[in-house]
Amino acid sequence: MQLFMVYVGGSFANSNTELHDVRFSVGAAIEDCYDDLRAQWWGTPASLHLDAWAPIAYADGYTVSVEPGAAPGMVEKLFFINLGGYTPDEFGELHRNILLVAPDAATAKQRALAQITPWSEPHRDQLFEVEHSVDLSAALAAQGLALHLRPTQTETPFSFDFGYRPIGRD
Repeated sequence: MQLFMVYVGGSFANSNTELHDVRFSVGAAIEDCYDDLRAQWWGTPASLHLDAWAPIAYADGYTVSVEPGAAPGMVEKLFFINLGGYTPDEFGELHRNILLVAPDAATAKQRALAQITPWSEPHRDQLFEVEHSVDLSAALAAQGLALHLRPTQTETPFSFDFGYRPIGRD
């Protein structure tokens, strides 16, 4: 089983543009996550599609795994941070999504904000602990699974798949 980070998109009533969100799900392959992603989607069901997806096996100096059993008592936690900011040549808000391992949200926020120096008027849109804020720990516990973080000296570059992949249902 793997933790997947998924960039989903679709429409919502009265929206003039396509809406997007980053969601998390667990499965052996991305296809195993479709039903869960459909259940998480708040927009028009038939419009749901994936734009990008990646199994999260490494983040910020740690291997990331989902395993059977109870969650270990760990000081370090996995945080998903969605940063927003502006540049003078782009109409609208730009976003950067970061996974960081830190002992608390304040430390994760400080580290994330240091990474957006090229933006004008950067700000933090959302900061949340993946396991708690998106109920990932509860979902994993209900399945008898836990998120494990293990320090590693081997850095693994973040890689992801992308493309329009419709998964919506009428």
